Amino acid sequence: MAEFIDCTSLSIAYNIMGIATVSYTIVSDTAGLKAYKSINAGGNNFHGYVVNISMNQIPGSAGWFENHVTLIATTN
Repeated sequence: MAEFIDCTSLSIAYNIMGIATVSYTIVSDTAGLKAYKSINAGGNNFHGYVVNISMNQIPGSAGWFENHVTLIATTN
């Protein structure tokens, strides 16, 4: 099994209360929903709740899948 976060997909936005919305894509060679509740990026550890996830096969690939994830998180 191989999987990784597509670094170009990483997006972090903060609201006025300091809560972060973290969007990212996991690329995997195994079908099924995958998500991480903790992400380390830019020297910050984001931990929270997955609020949206969707999966689709990468067009033209032989068995590679994308999981698009949105995480609502705080940093520590």
